Amino acid sequence: MALSGYKYFLIVILAGTTACTTLPPTAKAYDNFADYAESVFRHQNVLTSRLMMMNDTDNEKLEDAEQEMNDACHLLNEYAEREMAGESMGLFFKREVQASIETCDEQIQNLETLLTETLP
Repeated sequence: MALSGYKYFLIVILAGTTACTTLPPTAKAYDNFADYAESVFRHQNVLTSRLMMMNDTDNEKLEDAEQEMNDACHLLNEYAEREMAGESMGLFFKREVQASIETCDEQIQNLETLLTETLP
């Protein structure tokens, strides 16, 4: 029995989504992708809070690193906002978020390293 184009398309999308939910090598400490994503989101919020509590330090490197983190994590933040608002999200958007989390995590680590080096 030949699959219609539509059914084939759905199978490819579902297979791709499953592959996207595997944990990256840097996240093997987590049981599943959802735990990893939540950890990344919380870590970003901790760093953002730390930056907000800092006295006005005029550090361009920190500002640039914070902006890079915000850029890399914007899809994860949008997902969290939509989730809290009870909005439904499409499969393609979820896949984009999943694909962006590792880069987000890397930028968080970069900012944290810079903060550690900058602060006494």
